[in-house]
Amino acid sequence: MTRLIPTDGESITAGWLAEMIGAPVSDFSVTVLEGGVVSDVFRIHDVRYASPNTDAPTSFVIKLATRSSERRQMAISCGLYLKELNFFRVLAIQTPIRSPEVYACVDDGKANPERFAILMEDLSHRSKVFDQVKDPPTEKDARNIALEAAKLHAHYWESDVTRLPWLGRADGRYVFPLDALSRSSPVSYPLFSTLWQKMYKEDLFDTERSNEATRLTQLLCGPSCDFIHDRIYDILSSRPKTLLHGDMRADNVFRSRRSPGTAVEQSHLTFIDWQLMHVGPPGPELTEAWISSLEPEVRRKDLAMLREYRDALVSLNPSAESYTYEMLVEDYSLSCCFWLTTLITAGAASLQSFDQSEGVRMQRLWEKMITRVLTAVTELSCLSRVEALVR
Repeated sequence: MTRLIPTDGESITAGWLAEMIGAPVSDFSVTVLEGGVVSDVFRIHDVRYASPNTDAPTSFVIKLATRSSERRQMAISCGLYLKELNFFRVLAIQTPIRSPEVYACVDDGKANPERFAILMEDLSHRSKVFDQVKDPPTEKDARNIALEAAKLHAHYWESDVTRLPWLGRADGRYVFPLDALSRSSPVSYPLFSTLWQKMYKEDLFDTERSNEATRLTQLLCGPSCDFIHDRIYDILSSRPKTLLHGDMRADNVFRSRRSPGTAVEQSHLTFIDWQLMHVGPPGPELTEAWISSLEPEVRRKDLAMLREYRDALVSLNPSAESYTYEMLVEDYSLSCCFWLTTLITAGAASLQSFDQSEGVRMQRLWEKMITRVLTAVTELSCLSRVEALVR
């Protein structure tokens, strides 16, 4: 029932927590963690149990549906909550890359849940998350993320899982998981440009400063927006399919120590936030993993890293040989367009809230992300690829 599911940190009770973990709880504290667009995340810590002999954890992380009704409805329309719940309930145990240990998954019982709670391990005890601002992935890290992605993709390559109805369309057509946001960029673009100039005191799309990126943005956010999306979907839909995490950006990847005292550099990777999981070819996965997370000097190694990724993929699953390196590069490059337009729409809705003191990191994060994306689309010749689609 919805009333039994916490809606924020204050509504988490000792009784509810005890029921979820199967041990009587006498006290605990809750701290807000930096959440995402469609979910709110809290840390439950300093948990004290009525029984001193319990070996249950003393801290957890809990993920809840966002309190914003507008953003919650957007998540529901894209099936984002259903996807993550189903991942942990159905797929996590067989997936070859690491995700957080989950103690409880509950929802409101609707076919497409609106309210949910995922109680999971607190990774902070033995893990360190990348930080897209202060601690972005190095070249070695980026290669490791790609190799982990290869394990995921090889395991589910053209498998029955790719035909599960809650992961994609019945006709098998590729659809970007944030399609509605991406296609809204023609409406969002003017406001985003205005807010950016107000926030950062610069014209982001000054043609003398970033001519190619500006022309691409204006094309993607113009009358041809829907046509371009459909043409890229035609290409991606023609490729072999696998399961994609969908959001492997740095802030969703933890370096988890294998044992106490292990250096972060010797850790294994743990991937959180499976709400954008979907079915498609691998190219879009690597786009999101790198385009906004890597500094340009690291991201410029992407074509070599894509070749290494494909070699690993084919080694793990020889049937992936049909997905050529040229296909991978094309899919990777074209998928940059989706993230550029999505950031424009998300920025139009978010930038104005970052002028408060607590928004300092978000200001810096968005500056980094947009600068990295515009640099990438220029250097990957995305404009010429898109122009070829609309001729």
